[in-house]
Amino acid sequence: MKKWKKALAVLTATVALAIGGTCMAYAAEGEINVNGTGIVQADPDTAEIYLSVETTGKTSQAAQKDNNKIVQSVRKSMEDMGIAKENIVTTYTSVYPMYNYDDATGKRTITGYRSGTDLQVTTKDIDNTGKYIDAALKAGATGTNGVSFSLSDQSAYYGQALQVAVKNAEKSATSIAQAFGKPLGAVKSVTETSRNAYYVENAKMSMAMEDAAAETAGGDGGTSISYGKIKITANISVTYGF
Repeated sequence: MKKWKKALAVLTATVALAIGGTCMAYAAEGEINVNGTGIVQADPDTAEIYLSVETTGKTSQAAQKDNNKIVQSVRKSMEDMGIAKENIVTTYTSVYPMYNYDDATGKRTITGYRSGTDLQVTTKDIDNTGKYIDAALKAGATGTNGVSFSLSDQSAYYGQALQVAVKNAEKSATSIAQAFGKPLGAVKSVTETSRNAYYVENAKMSMAMEDAAAETAGGDGGTSISYGKIKITANISVTYGF
């Protein structure tokens, strides 16, 4: 009986040592999980100009006929300035009745019809977007819904943003490892959390249309537009050993 108890005690001690050794080895295999963000700024190379044409008429046909006439005039003005036909597209069109409401009777009657068309004009000549707007308004466009600026190919800038994100992630991981008094280990895994998407921050735009008095006085009297940088952002998650 004593021999059996002694053997059991030795076995128990061996198991305890084995478990303790495993725990120590696991503790030595530490990990640092960090996120890295990279941002690259670039000048836009494409402008999208949004124009609108609205007309009214006694009948829907009359309103639409006048609208189509003006739209064709606006299109021609854009083509005369060098915009290709395929870069002048209709994004919205509508014809709907206008009503007059009688408070006394509670009835409404049709007083006429309104026709509307929205156009999107795309150009690489981003420094002259104001001139395109002025030409469109002169041709009969009744308004503009603004201008947006973008990059036609963001892939190269996104690649640069990824490289910046990797460097920033490494800096963060190094600082954490140093705080623990340990050297930073090798990369164990990397995940691109931005999922190959290009996160572009809207470019800043200001539009100033001079009044008629300035034009009469000999000033430009035109539309002035300025744009800012576009930000392309990339995000990654990295696991390091230490």
